This record gives sequence, structure tokens and C-alpha cells, in this order.
Amino acid sequence: MRVYTRRLLVSFLALILGASVVACGGDTTTDIVTPNDSVIPNLSNPDQIFLQNDIYTVTYGDLYDVVKVNDGLNQLLLMVDSALLADYFAAVTDEEIAERTEKLIYGTNDQEIINNLTDDEKADFEKAYYDGMYMMGFADNPEDYVRVVVVRENYAIDLMLDEENSEEAWYTGPTAVAEYYDAQYDYDINTIKIRFLSEADAKSVMRLFNLVSLGGELKLYTGITPLDQVPSTALNETNTVSLTDEQILEKFIQLYNYIYGSYRDELAEDATLEGLLANEDLIVSRDTLTKANTSLDNFVYDTLGSYEAYIGGEDTKLYYTYAPVKYYSSSDTSYYMILNLAKTEKVDVTDFAGTEADLVSLIGQDIYDELQNEIIQTNLNTSSFVSARIIELRQAHSFNIYDYFIGVDYQAADNDFVLNEEGDASIVASYDDVNITADELFTYAMNVNAPMYVIYASQAKAAIAAHYADVYCLNDEVCEYDVTKNKSEKMLEHYDDLASLEIQFDASYYASYYTFDEYLYLAYGVRSRTEMISDYYVISTLQPLFIYDQITKDNYDILNYLMELAQPYYDNYFSLNVDHLLIYVDRDENGTPDDYNDFYAGLEDQAAYDLMLESFDTAIRNYLDVEDNTFDTLITEYNKASRADAVWGEFKLYGFNIITESLGEVTYLDSVGVYEDSFVDSLIAIYQQYKTEAYENEDYIYYDSLIESSYGRHIVRAEKGTSFERPSALFTMTYDDDNVAEYLPGMVNLTDPLSFEQLKIYADYRFTVVAYGNGDFESIYGLTRPDIPSSVNTAIKAFYDDLYDALYVVGYMNYIIIDQLLDSTITNEYAAYCSMSTETINERLAEIQNIYMYQIFADLDVR
Repeated sequence: MRVYTRRLLVSFLALILGASVVACGGDTTTDIVTPNDSVIPNLSNPDQIFLQNDIYTVTYGDLYDVVKVNDGLNQLLLMVDSALLADYFAAVTDEEIAERTEKLIYGTNDQEIINNLTDDEKADFEKAYYDGMYMMGFADNPEDYVRVVVVRENYAIDLMLDEENSEEAWYTGPTAVAEYYDAQYDYDINTIKIRFLSEADAKSVMRLFNLVSLGGELKLYTGITPLDQVPSTALNETNTVSLTDEQILEKFIQLYNYIYGSYRDELAEDATLEGLLANEDLIVSRDTLTKANTSLDNFVYDTLGSYEAYIGGEDTKLYYTYAPVKYYSSSDTSYYMILNLAKTEKVDVTDFAGTEADLVSLIGQDIYDELQNEIIQTNLNTSSFVSARIIELRQAHSFNIYDYFIGVDYQAADNDFVLNEEGDASIVASYDDVNITADELFTYAMNVNAPMYVIYASQAKAAIAAHYADVYCLNDEVCEYDVTKNKSEKMLEHYDDLASLEIQFDASYYASYYTFDEYLYLAYGVRSRTEMISDYYVISTLQPLFIYDQITKDNYDILNYLMELAQPYYDNYFSLNVDHLLIYVDRDENGTPDDYNDFYAGLEDQAAYDLMLESFDTAIRNYLDVEDNTFDTLITEYNKASRADAVWGEFKLYGFNIITESLGEVTYLDSVGVYEDSFVDSLIAIYQQYKTEAYENEDYIYYDSLIESSYGRHIVRAEKGTSFERPSALFTMTYDDDNVAEYLPGMVNLTDPLSFEQLKIYADYRFTVVAYGNGDFESIYGLTRPDIPSSVNTAIKAFYDDLYDALYVVGYMNYIIIDQLLDSTITNEYAAYCSMSTETINERLAEIQNIYMYQIFADLDVR
């Protein structure tokens, strides 16, 4: 069970404001004493009623408490920063908001990455974003949230560019750009880089062109005996000749055309250096190369010289490899022949101390702008950078917080902030000569997100009304709701738990920095030990009982929904040990498979490619039909084969690569949502094929079709998993020696799928496990823990368990509470606090309820 907690992080607000946002429920506490005895600011009208129903009443004081514990600090900082940065707010453009919105949704502004997302992936990102906006209160105006993000960043950027900050590590002016250029920037290199799958592959190609590596040179073999029949020890000065620089270039062009001619434009053998330098296929980005293979990157950029510099007499470093070289990385085990054509040398800016114009004249405007933007983005992407600059701004305007607990929250963001020792009866915070009262903060927050605050304020009230007396007043004529006076067994257990928690705290790292009371507030959102008992331990105990009431409501109607969600788990069941061979292309040679769909869409002759792929698939399967041949032996043979090999040569020349991976034992439950749908669908089909009479006795099978994915095409080898047979809920009653039924009648099921009656029994069983020790189930519900046959329990674990347990979360508790709120009356007795209409509040509550249900089951509603 995931226990009830008041500290529920909302990532969006934490991102922009640098403070946690939490969920809270509980009654207004008027006798809270702060550790420094400061006065706590309060509302002018805390006891007036905002909402009421037949079960409980929610006052403005209740709501103000949850505002403060949930996101009071964030709302306060928005008020302050909106004033301090007013000029920046006015200057934000629609284009800035659109660009930042895109990044918040997709995590990037890179259009190539966004365009490569599937429609489903885009929809998931967009729903997560807009649901988050809704939950934060920006349902109708998400751009208001984005504007805050843009304003904070724009202010921080201006500071980065200000020369007055030139001594700061985060300065991004010309001296910083010069340092970054010197340390980080490298020009693209013009190079003929030829990749081979193995050393044998490389040497066989070299032999085709009578090229040999001898005495630290690339030489031409001139003997009469075919080179492939000449042992390396027989190569000498009499049967080889040295090549001129022009001949070396010509031979590399020939090698290049042989390897890449089937899918790149061939190079003219008499091409000039200028013509080669203009060829985009021969330009390599250092950023791309270093991501693929750092060692190879260092070799190409730092070890080798360049043809241009060598023939021009500017450099004596060798500019080419005279033998195949290997620089293995995690994604690259290839061998290479490389000839660097030209390098653009960096300008020496080691001691630069000039202006922006001076640096632009040296490195160019485009490079200057590119590097400055990289530094800016690096700073902005540092989690605390923007918030640190805003904290400094507030410090400069004498920002002060009078509410002790909000001040403790702020100290987590600003280590230099000193808690106010006096407090104030009404003023929450101040800056310059401006005071912000509790009434003003509460009004601001309520008009942003009143529906969420009402939900939080109702949590404890609803749970206590439902079952407090059942758990904490079992034998009392008058139920004691004051947790300091209640002496029930369960309440005493809570006090023991609190004492144990304090012992653990005293022995922990945190004790060096916080008092126990501060720790309780920061970790649990409670302002005293009494609140820890009432708002954490008590509600944690009551939550599963409250949720179980809803589960059993209307004859367990929610189980019908869960059965619908569980049906694909049953229909698509499989349990297989899977190895797969991936056929892929890596035309950009970045060490990872190209996007296969883009590659295929860009082919000029897809029909010819399909025939080539079909032939490759056939050749592979013919190889695997031979006893003892495996994916691993195939890869070894394929990589070593020459490009003239009768079986594999044409596929190597086409640029096909193969790798293998063992997935181990996989099931539908742990595959769907992890692997691409096409791959999972094929595993389902493999399982069905394996269960047919033709294959049922086989130790393993190869799936008879290629499987498509965005990485390439897969051949799958599968063995039966340990749970190969789909669990069945079929059950006929068993009896003991006295002919007494051993299980409840509802457990009888004449079909393989789980029945509704079986799930009802399991719901009761699982509740007694989740809520063990939280109450006398027999006296509350007339319920004892039912027995479940092991075979049925196996089926439940396979298809249903996770779905049911997903209900025992605070999100589902809030879902239930919203039903109560929608049947309540919003009186809003002091309307000055909240201008949101009843209609709007109810509309938002209904949508938040939908969001909660989606969030609870999003990961489980897989199809």
C-alpha cells in the first residue's frame, strides 16, 4: 500500500519556484506553537464557511492551512516576483511563450526529435502537460504559468550578459565565450572515414585493391601471384611499391566507393581537394563523433594530421591510416581506414581580454552566438541557477517572511534566509515598503486553485467521519476525537511509532541540521507532534478503510472497470525466453541504428530494398537451420566475411549490420509499454504459434516473419518461459474430510478467465492484507479474511493484482472525495476571498476527478 501523505510533489511548481508543493488535509489548528514562539499570521475571517455537506464543513481557516502547507510559499513568491519583475512580464512575447511551452511539453525544442515522436507519444506528452496545468490551477490560462518561467529565465539571462558580473562563473560575455571556445569548440573535420565490420573484413577489401600495410606505410602490391595467396611474411620491397600522396588519396577514394557506392554518391577518382572538401558526406561533426566513440574522435582530431596541411608543407604528421585501426566503444566495435582531408585550425584566444566585437572578428558572429547560447543554456539547465538569481533579487529588496512555517520552507531554497523571530498577526511577508497579508495571500491562491485546496482540506474530514469511531472508539460510549486524550490501543500504537521515528531521527544525518519538529514539518507537512498523530498516522490508518467503502459500493461496481482493464492481460498472455537478432543500418555511422522508418521512407527504390532484405532474411534462416549455428556465431561469420563472399558479401556492401540481444524471460505484463507495440504484438503471435500442435514439443522456435520496429527488422528466437501455460481461474469446489466446503461459493468458476465473484472475494482478501491492523474488520464490515485457492491466486497475480492495488492511493481517495464535494453546497460566506463561481469550481472538480482516474491507471491501461 502507498500510504497517505501530505507531501505530494507537483513537479511543475517545484521546477519554476524551487520549492515543494504538497497535499494536505486536516482541521484548522489554532493552538500551534512555533519553535521560536513567533506569532503566526492568520486570516481575518478563518471560521466562516466556504463549503458544507451532510458529513463535514470546510472553513476558510481549513483552506488557508492547506494553502500554506501545499504551495503557500510558491503562491507568495509568485506575488512578490510578479512585482519585482513587472517590466519583464510586460516584455514577454507570444513567440517566447510558444517556444517555452513546446519545451515544457516535449522536453526539447529540437524539431527533428519532436517530429520523430509517434502520434501516441506526442499525445502522452501533451496530456501530461495540460493535466499538470489543470491540477495547478492554470486550466484556462497555461500561458500564465509559462510566462513566469520565461520571465525568470530572461532576468537570469540579462544577468549573465551584464559585464558587471564578469567575475561570476556563470558570466556569458566575450571573455567567457573565448574561454569556452578554447576549451570546448572544435570545427567539423573533412575526412574520408571508411568503416569495416572486422579486421578481416578490412584486409579482404584492401587485398581487392592490392593494398598492403608494410613498414608503417600503405603500399601497392606489384607481384604476379594473387595477393590473397601471398603470406604477409613474403611481402617485401621487391613486390611492393610506395605510393605518392596523390596515389594514396586515389586509393582511399577507391576504397570509399567500394564500401559506400551502393547508397552514397561515388567520389570521382580524379577529384580535387577542393571538390572533396565541398562534399557533405565527407564532413564529420566532432560532437557526433565523440558521442559515438571518444577514442576514435581523439584519433581523428588530435593524432592524425591532414592531407591539405601535409602536401602544403605546414605539417609533417601522418594524415592517413596505413592499416585498419580499431577504437572500440560501447556502441562501436568496427575497424576503420581514415584519411583526413583538411582541418580548420582554431584561433588562439588563450589570453583574450577584448570586447565582443574583437572576439567576433576572430571567430565569426555565428560561432560567437552559438557558443554564447550554449553557455546560457548550460546555466539555465542547472537546476538551481535561475532560482539562485531570483533569490538574490529578493534579498536586494529586503524580502522577509513573518510566518514561521512558510519561512522554514523558504530556507530550503535560500540557505542565507534568517527566520523572523517575532512574526505578525496578519502580515505574511514584505519586501521594500510593501506588506502582504494573510488575507491577500489566501485570496490570491484561492483564485488560482480553489478546487484543489477544497479537495485537500476535505481529506482528513472525510476519512475521520467515515471510520474514526470504528478504529479509535471501539468500547467507548462517547468517542474522543482529541488525539491527545484518546487512549485507544491503536492511538497508543501511533504514539509508539512517533517515539520510534524520533529515535531514528536522532541517529540520522538530519539531526545535525534540524530539530525533530522542523523535520516533521519539512518531511510530513505537520506543524507539531500532535498533528503528526492526527494528520498522518490517523489518516494513514483510515485511508484504506475509506477506499474499501468505495470499492464495495454498488456491489463492487469498480471491479467491472478493472475487469475491462485486465482483459488484454488475459487475451495477450505470453511467457517466453526471447533472443532476437536486429538487422539495421547505420548510414551516419554514429554508433546507433538509424531510425528505420525514416530510412525506409527515404529510399528511392523500396521494392529493390524489400527484395534485398528478403534475401538477407532467407540467408540468415538458412544459416540458422544448421545445427549448432546461433545468432552469436552468425554475427562472427558475417563480420569476418569479405565483401566478395558469395553468401554475405552483397548484404555487407549494402550496409546491413546485425547485432543480437537476449531479453531473458518476458511476459505481456512486463513488455507492453516497454517495447514497441509491433514487437509486443509479434511476441503475442509467437506465443500463439508455439502453442499450436506443430510446435508444442519444440525446444525453441524462430518466428517465421521479420518483426518491424523503429530500430530495424528483428528475427526472434523463443523458448518456453517458466510460466508458459496461461494461468487459469477454473475452479471446482473442494471439501474437507467432514465434507465442508473449503472456500466460499463464489470461488467456483467453470471458465478460465477470472469471474466477477472471484474478484469480489479477492477484493475482500486484499483489503484485509493492505489494511492489516487498522481496525477490527469483523466488527466494522462483518468481514473475515477469505481463503483463495492457489491456482486462482496465481491467475489473480498474473492479470489483476496490480490493477486492484492501484486503487489504494491518495489519488483514488481524492477521486472519492470529489464525489462528496460535487454533492456539497459552496456557501462562500466571505466572497472577497474567492471570486471563482460555483459552476467553475464544480466543472474543475469533475475534470480533476477524470485526471486522477487517468493517472491511477495510465500505466496499467496498456491497450
